[in-house]
Amino acid sequence: MARTSVLIILVLQKCSHDWATGIEGYVLFRKDRNKGKGGGVALYINDEIECKEIRSDEMDMTESVWATIKLGKKTIRASPGIVLGVCYRPPGSNLDMDRALFNVFNKVNTNGNCVIMGDFNFPDIDWRTSASNNNRAQIFLDAIADGFLQQVVAEPTRGDAILDLVLVSNEDLIEEMVVGDNLGSSDHELIQFKLNGRINKNKSATRVFDFKRADFQKLRKLVREVDWTEEFMGLKVEEAWDYFKLKLQKLSEACIPRKGKKFIGRSCRPSWMSKHLREVIKKKQKAYREWKKGGISKESYLIEVRICRDKVRQAKSQVELDLAKGIKTNSKRFYSHINRKKTKKEEVGPLKTEDGVEVKDNLGMAQYLNKYFASVFNKTKEDLRDNGSMINGNEDMEVDITISEVEAKLKQLNGTKSGGPDNLHPRILKELAQEIASPLARIFNESVNSGVVPYDWRIANIVPIFKKGKKSDPSNYRPVSLTSVVCKVLEKILKEKVVKDIEVNGKWDKLQHGFTKGRSCQTNLISFFERVTDFLDKGNTVDLIYLDFSKAFDTVPHGELLVKLDKMGINRKIERWIGNWLKGRLQRVLLKGELSSWREVTSGVPQGSVLGPILFNLFITDLGTKSGNVLIKFADDTKLGGIANLEKDRDTLQEDLDDLVNWSNRNRMKFNSEKCKVMHLGINNKNFSYKLGTHQLEVTEEEKDLGVLVDHRMTMSCQCDMAVKKANVILGCIRRGISSRDKEVLVPLYKALVRPHLEYCVQFWSPMFKKDEFKLEQVQRRATRMIRGMENLSYERRLRELGLFSLTKRRLRGDMIALYKYIRGINTREGEELFKLSTNVDTRTNGYKLATRKFRLEIRRRFLTIRGVKFWNSLPREVVGAKDLSCFKIKLDKFMEEMV
Repeated sequence: MARTSVLIILVLQKCSHDWATGIEGYVLFRKDRNKGKGGGVALYINDEIECKEIRSDEMDMTESVWATIKLGKKTIRASPGIVLGVCYRPPGSNLDMDRALFNVFNKVNTNGNCVIMGDFNFPDIDWRTSASNNNRAQIFLDAIADGFLQQVVAEPTRGDAILDLVLVSNEDLIEEMVVGDNLGSSDHELIQFKLNGRINKNKSATRVFDFKRADFQKLRKLVREVDWTEEFMGLKVEEAWDYFKLKLQKLSEACIPRKGKKFIGRSCRPSWMSKHLREVIKKKQKAYREWKKGGISKESYLIEVRICRDKVRQAKSQVELDLAKGIKTNSKRFYSHINRKKTKKEEVGPLKTEDGVEVKDNLGMAQYLNKYFASVFNKTKEDLRDNGSMINGNEDMEVDITISEVEAKLKQLNGTKSGGPDNLHPRILKELAQEIASPLARIFNESVNSGVVPYDWRIANIVPIFKKGKKSDPSNYRPVSLTSVVCKVLEKILKEKVVKDIEVNGKWDKLQHGFTKGRSCQTNLISFFERVTDFLDKGNTVDLIYLDFSKAFDTVPHGELLVKLDKMGINRKIERWIGNWLKGRLQRVLLKGELSSWREVTSGVPQGSVLGPILFNLFITDLGTKSGNVLIKFADDTKLGGIANLEKDRDTLQEDLDDLVNWSNRNRMKFNSEKCKVMHLGINNKNFSYKLGTHQLEVTEEEKDLGVLVDHRMTMSCQCDMAVKKANVILGCIRRGISSRDKEVLVPLYKALVRPHLEYCVQFWSPMFKKDEFKLEQVQRRATRMIRGMENLSYERRLRELGLFSLTKRRLRGDMIALYKYIRGINTREGEELFKLSTNVDTRTNGYKLATRKFRLEIRRRFLTIRGVKFWNSLPREVVGAKDLSCFKIKLDKFMEEMV
């Protein structure tokens, strides 16, 4: 991939400079300051890079210099052009000067490839959340948000402030940014990074099914001709499974052709390019040659140009319309469409070993990653349980899995997902649901009742996904397991049976909100902070302790897990099957068609499996059950909170913390002490210190709690800023990747991809201040202005034309839906703790009137359990009395239809 690490940017403000000297091997573009001595900006570009200066009258009014470059040497095919700009905004800049500069931003940022650098002198902007209390800084933030630009410098460039910025229209344009050192006598830090040019075209040996050319009708006919009963006669589970797998693979290969895997690159054919469209383009090219030879008139050629242009636009619009229509069911297709336009693809490595040796080849990196992923496992402990004993009277009943159960689960498969190591693709299994349900039901029943788990169901291909940090560090990759899809179908059926047994035996963990029906991140946050805000409202100080397990899902010890399953009262045959399913597991890393060697999985619940999450929940059911404070869990994310007025309160919290440490030692689940933090809330908090074992917990003023940024003031302004920043990034992605501006395309994409970022768990963190409400609403304003024909309409008119509600109205609607779930729906158990029905009930109320409670603090008034009561009590009886949630939503929308 062609990159430029020889691009030099200089921003000179105070000293004079002899620009005529230049630098050998570089082209100089400059802009001198009109008044005063010295100053100005300069841009040096390696003379091997094709470049051209951009000039305009508006640019001349600003202290900036602009150029377009094409990365890649002139002798080879260059990448699409990138606009580079270097700017200086003096501290005393007035509003007119600022607006002139921001207008230039809009003019140059048209092709989606723009990098703007310079000293902008906005020291009070918090770039983590893109927020500031300074009005001029907020105007700047709005300008770059309107242009969908992202600021990527994260470290201070002068003192403690980030003054020197790098704004990009697409963060894929740059990588490997380093802030540090100085250039000459400057008191600003030097910023270095690489620009991405041409595409890395590393190829893969992987060939995949081409389902567009598949003959599923023929495949169904061939599968129906197989007499599975006769073929399975006398075969054991492993043999029956192998026969089924090989037979289905053979028939699939006969009916579905394969193709080379597509890669991101300029040579890839666009998704809108059809055979007919290629013929139209060839016809236009032929007309051009004829015109040049004098065979046809220019007007005839231009007619062909217009026809071709219109056909291309229609093809693009149709593809984008199809993407928008299917966005809710297949968002993967949208991101694939966007990724084709990227200048780079996330690559693995090169990796560095502990000895500093660099590993570059795909097979070597796969081997090294697998070695690292396996290093976190716990060793197996034998003889922790007696398989021959029966604990708590667990029933050893025969398990009966019906054909209809299997067929229903097969039809629910997502055909766009990847297959597992058995090479049976979910699309094929879904298409053949009716034909293969019977043989699979027979294999499933025999497997569960005999306890034999086929080899293919105990192996996994691991795909490494880069998280963040240095790509050379293997710890910065997340292992994603691809397991047998057929086994997942069986797991779904067994999960339902396990859940039923747990519910009957009353063994559910009341503190657990993760992977639990009716519970979510939002219910977790509301339940926990209802107690916390109530403590604060009553004048107490509160300490919160955030706990984080190290590699939690990978380190669950199998022996201890099976001992706990014995006590849960689930069917003994299912319990035995789970034990054998965990035993003898193997994994290997798959990287661009290269496979590492197998490594044994000695601990953990398989990530990517269906049973894994519920098994983890059952394993940590006894965590924190003796706590005297507020403790809650979402899978492995655990938080502890309590009053911290006096030393004895601190001691109580420390005792609970010690109990959690003892649990982790007994169960061989280590806490990641560096990520465990304490947050002090409330005025006059004494800031007590706490220890996790021998490690003193670090104090934090803000923490990301299940994706929501919670700060020690509980105002939620930081969360609002973070939500706006995320939503703007996705909106910018849509603007760059989708050429259509029709409402039929943009509205579904906005509703499915952008708005969820503004409403994730918003019933917990609903904005407290008008300024935060405005910031959230501004994203929707920006999105609706993108639509053709809506640019000059008022915001309220745009909403009516597009059938949208304001975000304020949607939050109120969401509050009522949440209250319905707590009072009459799926969360009534938690609702009994959060709300009380009013004792003052008369015939004029809706029948479910809630008691109002007093409050002292604004953070308490704005909490769901307080703010939602008034509007709930105003709802008519026919709305609140709806028989189910869907009916309630319909009646609620009708009641609220007059609101904007």
